Amino acid sequence: MSYSNFKDPIGLFKRMLLSGNKIAHFVLVRELVGLCMRPIDVILRGYHRRLQKKAGNSSKPIILVLGGSRCGTTLLYQVLAEYLPVSYITNFHAAFPRSSLAALKLFRPFFAKYISDYKSYYGSVSGFNGPSDAFSIWNQWLGEDRNHFGEELDGEVKTNMQQFFHGWRDISGKPFLNKNNRNSLCAPILASIFENVFFVEIHRNPIYVAQSLIHSRREVQGSEKIGWGLLSTETSDQNHPLGYIEDICNQVHRVDSVLAEGRAKVDPNRYFRVSYEYFCENPQEVVQHIASKALSIQVSSDKLNKLRFSTSANQQRLGDREFNKIRATIGGLYGD
Repeated sequence: MSYSNFKDPIGLFKRMLLSGNKIAHFVLVRELVGLCMRPIDVILRGYHRRLQKKAGNSSKPIILVLGGSRCGTTLLYQVLAEYLPVSYITNFHAAFPRSSLAALKLFRPFFAKYISDYKSYYGSVSGFNGPSDAFSIWNQWLGEDRNHFGEELDGEVKTNMQQFFHGWRDISGKPFLNKNNRNSLCAPILASIFENVFFVEIHRNPIYVAQSLIHSRREVQGSEKIGWGLLSTETSDQNHPLGYIEDICNQVHRVDSVLAEGRAKVDPNRYFRVSYEYFCENPQEVVQHIASKALSIQVSSDKLNKLRFSTSANQQRLGDREFNKIRATIGGLYGD
């Protein structure tokens, strides 16, 4: 977790501690473990570099989940990690940003198969074998700013990325899976770097994305007027009682626009787009489609039988004043 993305880290710590949420408590433990692992991370850095340099050119696929904040990317990531024969950066591996290949090589026999409860805390899941967005690792190539990405990467950075992911797939012996919302800003660049990459974009009714972002700002930042999530900004008109709603709706629309621009530049055979609502109603079909398109395999129907969700979370959870303002603003932005 990069605390530069939070306005009041101490306040966030208190809210997480007092929330009663088990995943929030695990995130605090995870961060503590990460601090304790720093000396080991430094020690293993040399081994990591040797593994990276000797990596072959793996042809195993890379699957990257894209989408804006509060669109269902974490839920989709959890499902794919559980049901597809893939590897991914776990919460434990993410504690080794300088030596993650060494951590994978040395510690993978100690981790059981991931079984998800499909719960999360604003993008984080519980369990040291749970899938991580791995910002600590992606940041070494894409930078610390989660809301900005340049038009191009230099040749050395590209080569380093390619070597890393060749090394990861060599060591794991499996295709690679990751969800990181910031990657939604740079799909065309990633498509040019990785030969066998498949993008899965999940999108959601923007009204409910905006509603969820309001709750996220209040829980994570302590105020709906402080930006949170991909391409967020602080409320420009602090005196307007509902000014934050316009900013949040603009955030949602901007993310959708960036995704659309990137999607248009990627080979459609390497890109699959699904709605959050359809995914919640038909998770088995979505998993089977991704398995077929990205991995050229079929997942056993017996294995998928237990994968069911009751309904999506698209329900009004704000008062009428806020919710109606969201509906009107989104309607103006999307032309509905």
